[in-house]
Amino acid sequence: MGIMWHPPETYLSKWATENELSAARFVARLDETARNDMHITPAKLARINKYCALQDGEPALSETSFEGLLTSLLPAPAGLPTLKKAAPVLFRMLVYLSRYPFMPEQQQATRQEAENGPYHLPRSGLLRAVLIAHNDRARRTIGGYGGGHTRTRTVADHRRLLFQGLAVQRESDPPGYDENVWRADAAERARRLYDGISGEVSSPDNALTNRDEMGDELFHDVVDFMCQLLPDWKDSTVRREDLLGLAKIMIQDEGLYRAPLQRYELRRTDFEALVELLLLVYESPEEGETLPTNFTERRDKVVEEFFGQRKEIDFKVFDEVSGSGRTEFDTGSAGGNFADGDDYKPSLLEMLYWLLDELFEETAE
Repeated sequence: MGIMWHPPETYLSKWATENELSAARFVARLDETARNDMHITPAKLARINKYCALQDGEPALSETSFEGLLTSLLPAPAGLPTLKKAAPVLFRMLVYLSRYPFMPEQQQATRQEAENGPYHLPRSGLLRAVLIAHNDRARRTIGGYGGGHTRTRTVADHRRLLFQGLAVQRESDPPGYDENVWRADAAERARRLYDGISGEVSSPDNALTNRDEMGDELFHDVVDFMCQLLPDWKDSTVRREDLLGLAKIMIQDEGLYRAPLQRYELRRTDFEALVELLLLVYESPEEGETLPTNFTERRDKVVEEFFGQRKEIDFKVFDEVSGSGRTEFDTGSAGGNFADGDDYKPSLLEMLYWLLDELFEETAE
């Protein structure tokens, strides 16, 4: 016997009564999703636990202890100068994603000046952040499958979340900002990268934009995540459009507003530090070995491809360069589009995913 059909409001009313539509409950279900996807066991937490201290009753990493965790994974002493520069950048990204999108954002001043105002990354938050930052994990858990019940999320959505975590925020819109242009770009990006519903022919006209009169990309992220994290979502008739109003209320009532995407800027110095770290992971020199003589040249080339002579870039520039597939940072192979045989060279993004997975590599307790 099939599942009895009920209108969407029946499910939403039931879940609201049970308090299942609160931000805290969505975070709890995201926690469960992360633990299940990563198959978390005590052995997988053993390495991280060595660097955690209790913060508000929960194991958490500080920026300093996170640097120590990275040092345990990467070669020394060759990696030490790189880690000193890159650890704060990667830590801030993970802190940002750990609270996304159902927890209020850390104060911008704290994110920009972590050394002057220490903040922490709870172990559970690290799990959430890794799930969101890791393309393969995010795609199979919070990616969406279209068809009206969810919005199909694209590789540009994933690049954008990495960008947001790495970026800092302006206090106002940049010079020359035009909302109509940003909306048109978002709609075009959705159509161009739309994969269609699983098992069906791709139909770009079915792609849903994530910037419209309801809100920008960050608002639509809340809706996208809600779609994938509803209680008993497989049995419900709730569609994405049924959640738009609820997302508005949640953002207002629970203080989840974030600055619009056009105010995010990635600093050259931060990106350079990240690229240098990922190149170090790529090379993985053994103890006592030196880095290749062209190491700095390769780093500078990647940074130049994104920034030219600029000190900051917005998401449009980052997405255009990263999505071109012509830079060592993102060759297009990350996410499963691998080349065959000896021609395959992993991108720096794949090195990031590898590094995030290594945080949870099983070790003795």
